[in-house]
Amino acid sequence: KQWYQRRVRGAVFVLRHLPSGGENALKQLVRRICGDRETEKFCVDRLRMSSEMWSRERALAARFRGEWECEVLHMCDAQQYMQAHNTFLKKIATEKVVSREEESLRCCLEKLLPHQDEIPGWGSGGGVYYGYICLPSSLPDSKEELEELRVKVSEVGAALNLLPYTSLHEVCAVDIMGLRTSTLLVHVWKALFHETENMELLLTLRTFPMPTDYWLHDVLSKISSEIITHEEECIY
Repeated sequence: KQWYQRRVRGAVFVLRHLPSGGENALKQLVRRICGDRETEKFCVDRLRMSSEMWSRERALAARFRGEWECEVLHMCDAQQYMQAHNTFLKKIATEKVVSREEESLRCCLEKLLPHQDEIPGWGSGGGVYYGYICLPSSLPDSKEELEELRVKVSEVGAALNLLPYTSLHEVCAVDIMGLRTSTLLVHVWKALFHETENMELLLTLRTFPMPTDYWLHDVLSKISSEIITHEEECIY
């Protein structure tokens, strides 16, 4: 192994100092040995190679293996945030939501979050998923926290409409998230308000994406008919 590492390090040293034409050969070499962390450390520390090159090649290797989360994380290490975001949306996000593994999205999203200003479409992509996974599973106790949660849930529910809604997985994922945010908002509303505020709840819920045959639509229809009946009684 030591003999092998010396040969590899010698090859990296030579390629690094070629006047031209060494860059592609260096990438090919790194692609073959990108799993060797000891050699990587030597090349980065002693030969002043870019650590981003190693991360790019690891991301490429992860892509060939179909390990999409690893690809996103390595792309972030390579400072390729836009490509990482695209892979996250196309290969990970909807799959994890449909399989009810939303919490596993957090590691990728938290890696992307500090660089959101460098990612076109973050607000209509990864940012929506991040807002969704940050919703709590239980209600807070204080009125102030409930009001803050009401605003947050309303914003997340409306933002779900920005996500792609074409393929079967996209439709299922957005509907699942719409159902959860809608149900959470109903519980928040019950804890905060009386039935007289149902109109605003109705208007808010109608901005959330939901499948048309879900029971919550029956609730919305019931609320609508009650509001209309009440308004007609007031008129007469």
